[in-house]
Amino acid sequence: MGRPFGFRTLLAICGALAVLLGALAAVQYRWSTRVAAADVQREKEHLDSAASLFASEFNGLAAQAMQFLESDAHAALRSGERLTGVPKLISELYYLDAPPDGVRQVRRLAAEGIFAPSPPPDWMAIPRCAALVLEDPPALIAPIYDVAASETHAGGKARVLKTFRWRTGQCFVARIDQTYLHEALFPQLIHQSFGETAAREYDFAVVSRNRPDHAVYGTPVRADVRKPFFSIAANLGWLPKQPLDAKSAPGEPAVLIQRVETVFAKGVGDLDGPGLWELQVAHKSVPLAAAFERTRRRDLVLSMGVELLLVAAFVFLVIAARRMQQLADQKMRFVAGVSHELRTPASAITMLSRNQADGLVTGAEKVKQYGELIHQQSRRLNEMVEQALQYAGIHSGLRKPAKSQVDLKELLGEAVEARRDELARGGFEVEMAIDPDLPPVFGDPKLLRTAFDNLLDNALKHGGAGRWIRVSSGYAAPEREAWISVEDHGPGIDPGDQAEIFEPFCRGRAAMDAQIPGSGLGLSLVRSAAEAHRGSVTLVSEPGRGSTFTMRLPV
Repeated sequence: MGRPFGFRTLLAICGALAVLLGALAAVQYRWSTRVAAADVQREKEHLDSAASLFASEFNGLAAQAMQFLESDAHAALRSGERLTGVPKLISELYYLDAPPDGVRQVRRLAAEGIFAPSPPPDWMAIPRCAALVLEDPPALIAPIYDVAASETHAGGKARVLKTFRWRTGQCFVARIDQTYLHEALFPQLIHQSFGETAAREYDFAVVSRNRPDHAVYGTPVRADVRKPFFSIAANLGWLPKQPLDAKSAPGEPAVLIQRVETVFAKGVGDLDGPGLWELQVAHKSVPLAAAFERTRRRDLVLSMGVELLLVAAFVFLVIAARRMQQLADQKMRFVAGVSHELRTPASAITMLSRNQADGLVTGAEKVKQYGELIHQQSRRLNEMVEQALQYAGIHSGLRKPAKSQVDLKELLGEAVEARRDELARGGFEVEMAIDPDLPPVFGDPKLLRTAFDNLLDNALKHGGAGRWIRVSSGYAAPEREAWISVEDHGPGIDPGDQAEIFEPFCRGRAAMDAQIPGSGLGLSLVRSAAEAHRGSVTLVSEPGRGSTFTMRLPV
């Protein structure tokens, strides 16, 4: 078996571990700061990507609606057939014919799917087909193109060049269904683009880029991420055209788009830019960076708490090790002291009894003297054994104090009377001051008798040259406590020993220097007995002026 660590070694190890924990805490703080910044950046990139997906999906739906107007609606208008399959994005659809020199005519798509003459609605405040999209209320304006074709021959192959020219006086005006936007489309796109839990963590709003205070959806927020959308003019996929590399049928000329005239002017209502609307995404309650910083601080506090608990564990380990070492030292002193104390009466009894057995003691007076000495040493030996057994019994928890009514006056009288002869032989003057109205207490008479005997024995041993003991008692009505004091005129107890005088196996330095016999358990038994009765014991002592031990018991 290896040599066990000493206390200094344990202290050094715990100190080194505490220093390592401090270094780890510093590294963890710097690391958490960098991780939080990286998390914020990653979350912003995720939100920006999701917002781009949102914008792309909405722009695609708007482009599909525009393609529907240019193809299906235009064909139904020319043929007079019913128009079906109107996109959900459109709530009202009108055909506007406003020639420069004529009267403006408006047709509305009726429930039967036929364009019928209709007065212009109040919100359609446009004199003719303007190159814009309405914002309040939101509406799409789809221009109508004329196609001009010309055939050319190059390299022995015929080609048809087509030019799409805008009719400035004719267009479709489709009002966007705002109820559908609020209740279905925007929530659906947010769910698809940002995920299922996004609504619990973030606030979403759609505002006009021309009027930032005007909310199309939600409430304007201090945005962490902004993304413009509702831009369809840059995507000409809804226009009727054929790619340049398309192959024509055998015998037919190839068709190429020569030019598409721009119909959307730059400015208000421009669809050929970043977008008319803006999606705003904001973290709930606090900005995104502050939210991550709050999470970082919370995690940092938790980790610091764990590290502080580890440091506290090291401190408690050192304290416990020190306490165990002190207890081990006290037990060793107890074993050494008890061994010495047991050896003295045992040796005396052995010698005295051997002399009597060998016939060296003759005469009645000599035999009586030897018998008295043997009795004294036997009682001393019995008291030490009894103290050890009482201490073990109280602190083992196996012996429960009895509960009965105890007359303190009678108990004190019996304790003093039992030591009357011993006190007389030692030349002690005993002064009694017992309150005749001292009320009884509820407790264990044997345990209380043990405490009183130990207080008397302590005064007898340490009374010194004063040879005076005073036993007094009384009743404190405000506290409802009975008190018992044992006072002597001995050398007193050094102030440095008073804090530990009631600890087990502890003896004052003056008592050990004077070689006064004892095991260090007497006063510890007094304190244990008082605490078992929910009471206390105190000491008042000055070097050279004696000591007073007072035990208080609740009545």
